[in-house]
Amino acid sequence: MTETQKIRMNLLHDMHEYMLRLGNETLLGAWFLTGIPDCPDEEDFEFFATDDDEWVYICRLFGRLT
Repeated sequence: MTETQKIRMNLLHDMHEYMLRLGNETLLGAWFLTGIPDCPDEEDFEFFATDDDEWVYICRLFGRLT
């Protein structure tokens, strides 16, 4: 994993934690259904961190939901 991908992994964890802390069920539903799955594991985060298109997708989704 590259340094950029490691940074992305950390950011994904932060984004996911932020979404959980919002506590908004509507936003969480959209996050889980179209973004990071409910109860993600490291492989889920790695998928988004290592694929450029998926990374852009999840960042845009996060931006729309927050």
